[in-house]
Amino acid sequence: MARLAREFTAFVLREPHTALRHSDALLLDDQHYVQIFSPRHDLDIYPLCLDVHTRLRAFLTRYAKDRPLLGDSIENWLYPLAAMSAYTLTRLRQPSPRDLLNIDTGHLSDDLMFRMTGTLEQSFKSVLRRNKAGGVDRIARTSDFTTRIRQAVVSQSRYHIEG
Repeated sequence: MARLAREFTAFVLREPHTALRHSDALLLDDQHYVQIFSPRHDLDIYPLCLDVHTRLRAFLTRYAKDRPLLGDSIENWLYPLAAMSAYTLTRLRQPSPRDLLNIDTGHLSDDLMFRMTGTLEQSFKSVLRRNKAGGVDRIARTSDFTTRIRQAVVSQSRYHIEG
């Protein structure tokens, strides 16, 4: 349940910083629990979250074999990539859960994940240049960084997705 709460927060709510800052505590907070496990949500949103995160985690594991990830933690990359995926796959600035349910997860190809990972790496490096004391762990847990990656995805005139 804690894992699903974190994955939902990163992908559907597009708050990877919150998903990284909280784990089990996310479930204990009544406000967050109701937001995540609301009866208003279509039940299909939960397997979609798990599928997206499973694909991203498998990709990052393969990717990290050839290129060490800044900060050496897949989680610091996984949750921001999940948020980026929501924007990329829907091609919307503020996708709703309904919009997410309409995506084709087949479009989450290795090529697309590679390009999103490159954008995320550039964002990490840009912030690290200005704030060396922060470290990837701290950077990934800030709402400012979430805003930065959202803007990076939106400003790239959308990633091309093969239909």
